[in-house]
Amino acid sequence: MTMLRSTPLKLTSTLIVIFTLFTLSGFGAAYLFTRASVEEEISADLDQTVKAVRSVSEQDEIEERVSEIAASTSPADMLLRYDVPGKPSVGTLPASVTVRPDSIVEGNRLPIPGDAAAGSYLAWKGRVGDGDLTLLVGRDGLDELGNTFALVLLWSLIPALLLATVTGGFVARKARDRLEAIESTLKQLTSGHNAARVPLSGDTGDDLGQIANAVNRMAEAQEASIEALRQVSADIAHDLKTPIQRVAVLLDRLDNGTLDEAAENTVGAAREETAQIIKTFQTLLQIAQMESGQIRSMFSPVDLAALTRDLAEMYEPSACDSGHRITVEADDPAMVTGDRNLLARLIANLIENALRHAPGGTLTLRVVSGPSPELVVADEGPGIPASERERVLRRLYRMERSRTSEGSGLGLSLVAAIADAHDAELTLGDAGPGLVVRLRFGVSSTDPADSGRTPD
Repeated sequence: MTMLRSTPLKLTSTLIVIFTLFTLSGFGAAYLFTRASVEEEISADLDQTVKAVRSVSEQDEIEERVSEIAASTSPADMLLRYDVPGKPSVGTLPASVTVRPDSIVEGNRLPIPGDAAAGSYLAWKGRVGDGDLTLLVGRDGLDELGNTFALVLLWSLIPALLLATVTGGFVARKARDRLEAIESTLKQLTSGHNAARVPLSGDTGDDLGQIANAVNRMAEAQEASIEALRQVSADIAHDLKTPIQRVAVLLDRLDNGTLDEAAENTVGAAREETAQIIKTFQTLLQIAQMESGQIRSMFSPVDLAALTRDLAEMYEPSACDSGHRITVEADDPAMVTGDRNLLARLIANLIENALRHAPGGTLTLRVVSGPSPELVVADEGPGIPASERERVLRRLYRMERSRTSEGSGLGLSLVAAIADAHDAELTLGDAGPGLVVRLRFGVSSTDPADSGRTPD
């Protein structure tokens, strides 16, 4: 159905229809013009024959002239009958027929053998000398003309239409394939696959080739900008991590038991803030490392179900203290290929995020085994609006614009980076109420925001 809705095919079909209508119109006009000329010639033959008979004044000569004309023509071309009272009729028409002048008479209505008659005749009847002359001029030329035009139309238009359809379909398919390649590349770029490019082949100087080149140039510029931004982010985190760690060491040395209580509280608060800064820098560096693909060489089989149970058991005391209940539904085994520590960090971040933002209720962890194992984490909190689900996966993005609450805005962005590194599709949806996070392993990551998914 996609092929039928494609613009190239619609344009090709429109051109074929225009070509067909134009050809039919041209053939129709030519046929009508030629038919009028043939009818004019038939009418002229009839008038000429009538004049030839009327040009004779003597009655015997009229009968002789009619006999000569009848002997020199076939019944398919002309039929004559000359009736004089008291005398036998003269001509090739064996019986008298009633006709109107300039009327058309069908050959099968005449008293002659069907195979000898024409399909139709142009009729004339009038007084000549002492008798009545009936003259019928055959119109088989018109029937032959119609057959000839039908054959010409059949053997010219149909092959031309077939050739135009096959050629147009080939051209339309080729153009559609190029458009689909451009569309696929744009979808990949929109989904974050910045290395995607439109494959170039054949003529790149036409309009589709120019569009493909423009898309590739845009993709290259976008990839360079994002890579530069990532590098700057990693460099800043790396360069500031060491000085902050030194500050933490100095704070530890300062807290040697000689400070009064107020100073100790200040130093303690500074150490906590420093630890948070170091944690943020470590997370940024870890995200940059995963985006570079360096961790894939360390992947090994991991039982996702067992790992989820271990994390749920570890966070159970914290969940009880905050009024939550953690339930685990897991199929054993659910094997994935990845880094156990990173996957543990992913599950821990999702649990911490749910415990932090959900006021209470049940936190459900579900693992489904199969060719593409799934991890589903659903809470009963306020959830995330559909318009924000893609943004919360960006690093350092926080829904609270004032940024006064705890957190660095890196929790879900780290989850997204770990999922992408493990070729897991990450979607955020509505748990009704609450947020449901679904990770499906073994597929390439696509659109991270899916407002229609709910836990089973």
